[in-house]
Order: sequence, then structure tokens, then C-alpha cells
Amino acid sequence: MEFDEITLKFKQIFQPKIVDEVMAVAAQQKRFVYYTSADTAIKIIRNQELWFRNASVMNDYSEILYGLNLIVAVFNGPEGARFREAVDDIFPDTIKQADELLSGWRHDWQFETYIACVSVHDPKEDKRGRLSMWRAYGDTALVVNNTPMIAITDLLAVFSIPVLYLSEEGLTEHLSQITNAILINRRYLLGLGQQTLVAYIHDMLFRFAIATKHPGFEEEKEWRLYYRPTERTSPSMTAETVVMGNVPQLVYKLRLADEPENGLHGADIPSLIDRIIIGPTQFPYVTYKAFVGVLEGLGVEGAAEKVVVSDIPLRVG
Repeated sequence: MEFDEITLKFKQIFQPKIVDEVMAVAAQQKRFVYYTSADTAIKIIRNQELWFRNASVMNDYSEILYGLNLIVAVFNGPEGARFREAVDDIFPDTIKQADELLSGWRHDWQFETYIACVSVHDPKEDKRGRLSMWRAYGDTALVVNNTPMIAITDLLAVFSIPVLYLSEEGLTEHLSQITNAILINRRYLLGLGQQTLVAYIHDMLFRFAIATKHPGFEEEKEWRLYYRPTERTSPSMTAETVVMGNVPQLVYKLRLADEPENGLHGADIPSLIDRIIIGPTQFPYVTYKAFVGVLEGLGVEGAAEKVVVSDIPLRVG
């Protein structure tokens, strides 16, 4: 993975923790994992599509509110004042313009963001999965290769971002790091012009809002894939109204395919699936055979070796 010079500079200044995590995933060839129910996993593989749901109907909605509230708390504090002073020293009223932009987009961020969530997979979990994730999300784990996640392209209009696990103190420290970078790079930012600086701050705040969670969830090691059709549409997304949990809702379905011309790299099922881990379940053999059959039906080589049964015992009662 290689960012162009301008993008890398922006991320180093305004998203230092994020760029470090993205580069680590690429350098270490980390894989990702999607914990879900067996029913959903079968549908993802057989239909070759991943659903993105509106954040307002998911647990992630409260997490977006958490991020927005954290922004308000920290940016109204002493470190926020230092940040504002550093920015306005480059161009007066830049913060005012960024605040006005944020006010106009806050509602849209909350209600027009569609997301799917995955976690960074630890090789030590290849044979068992992660117990806390089994308990929270389901009995099946789809372990996938990282190629689609680290491909640098905006053709798809679907983006991935690692979650930051920050308390108010953590975001304050993180903002201090950003402010220091702004002060060091003042001349560079001055050369970009005020509107670019406003856009950079807006993008930074957006990512804080949609990808910041309480530190208590840190073991999840989550990344978020997000799609914002009010900003840009994707050639690989299909919209459909469905009923889930008795709630009629619009979902967007991402076609899982290898279509570099649309920004999809190595996202077809045979290339994407590294392994499927069957979690603690009452019928492991039957479930194993079912997933092997579905993979074989899609032409996946070595399907029997790609499906493993977790060695964590099922706890009954």
C-alpha cells in the first residue's frame, strides 16, 4: 500500500493513529474477520454480497453519537482551544468555517451513513476464533484477505477505516498530537489555501464521529466499511428495501467481485475467503459440511481445508 504524497501528508498530520494502523495492516499482511450468524454467512457467500445497514438502526448509531459527543467535549476544552488557535493562526476564521460546515453535515452523518463492520484477525485465533466475539455476534466467522481493504482507490466510493478506542482523555492526547503536527507544518498548510484546510478539518472530524468507540470495546479491533450515497454513489452497490427485526429499512448491497475498473480488488469469494471458522455450536459437523458445500458450489479450491471447527467447547446451560 502506498499513499500518494499529498494524501500521506494529510493523514500524517490529521489522522496519525489511523495511518499507522493502515500501514501496519498492509506491511504485516493482516487478515480481517466478520463474525455473524451461520444464516447470514451462508447468504453472504451464496449471494456474493455484503450488506451495509444504516447506522441509525444498529448499535453503531449510539457509537456515532459517542464520537460526536466526544468531539464536543474535547474541542470545547483547553486542548481544543490550542487546536483552534493553531489553525486560525494559519488562516483567520478557519475554525468558524469548519464549525459551520460541521453544523450542516451533522444530521447527514448520523442518518445517511451505511456501514459494515469487520475486525482485525489474530493468527492465534485461526483454530478457535475469539470467544468474546462468538458471544456478541454469532456462531460463524468469515476470515478474509486484506486486498479489498487496503486498495487505495475512490472509484468504489466505499471506504474502510480502523476504529479508534478513545476516552475523553485519549482524544485530548490525540488532538494534542495533531495540533503539534499543525504547528510543525504551518508553512505547508498555508500553501494549500484556506478551503483545503477547512476540508481537512471537516474530514478529520467526520472520521472521529463515525469511527470512535469507548476503550472498553478495544479487544474487538474493529474496522468500519462505510458508504455515504448522499455524497457519492458506487457502481457496485445495489439499494433494496428489506424488513429486518420488523423494521422496514433501506440497505445497500456491495457486490463481492474482482472488478478493478470499479475499485473492487480481489473481492470475489474464491480470492476473498481465507477460512471459515465454525464457532461453538450444537451441530458442528452438519454446519461444517454445509459451508464446504457452498464454497465448492462457487468453485473454491480446497474448500474442505478452508472450513474449520472452533476447538472452544459449547457451553450448555
